[in-house]
Amino acid sequence: MIKPLDQVRSIEAYTVNHTAKLQNRFVSPGSILEKLMDFAASAPDFRRSDKGNIRHRLDDIIILMISGRACGYVGCADIIEFGRHNINKFREMGMFRNGMPSEAALCRVEQGIDDLAMADKMQHSVETFHRKLIKSSRGKEIICVDGKAERGTVLENGRNPDIVSAYSFNTGMMLVTEACQEKSNEIKAVPLLTDKIVISGKIVTADAMSMQKDIIDIIRRKGGDFLIEPKAN
Repeated sequence: MIKPLDQVRSIEAYTVNHTAKLQNRFVSPGSILEKLMDFAASAPDFRRSDKGNIRHRLDDIIILMISGRACGYVGCADIIEFGRHNINKFREMGMFRNGMPSEAALCRVEQGIDDLAMADKMQHSVETFHRKLIKSSRGKEIICVDGKAERGTVLENGRNPDIVSAYSFNTGMMLVTEACQEKSNEIKAVPLLTDKIVISGKIVTADAMSMQKDIIDIIRRKGGDFLIEPKAN
């Protein structure tokens, strides 16, 4: 059972046999989902409207993709199945009056959307969600910094790209990411990462690769504490 989007009125997903249900009227004023819908509505529509063949609002499709993936559905076909199963709940929120889009339509939106523009807008939304959630948490916030290779993605040189991420242990949210071409470049990516987030009064954890004077100096200068585990070698 997953409750990924709204902290006030939950979304509960049951993934047995690829079924999921949205429960309750969860778009309450000031809720996280309401802010997420505002984010989706801010996305510029890249589709041509002069042909008059647009049947689905772009923000509806974006919400479908986000909520589907938050409930464990990754591929376009699975997301469409998730949407069809929950079509009545989506319609209660005024979405998908013309039914679910096709798998091809969902893929076209995914490929045509401005990734960088959406990433900037999503970063702002994440920061808003994070501030709201962290107010209700107790103790110091713990920010976990780590790098992982994207196994499903291959660069032109045949390598898997490495993504260094800062994750809030208290809220379960990914705060910021930084891409690097090679594993060895993580050392350069971590300072860029820490410059993008507020770490004053927080604890930053990392593995042995971050045991670098420059990285530790940045954390200290920004008023944070650190816990870095060195390797035996």
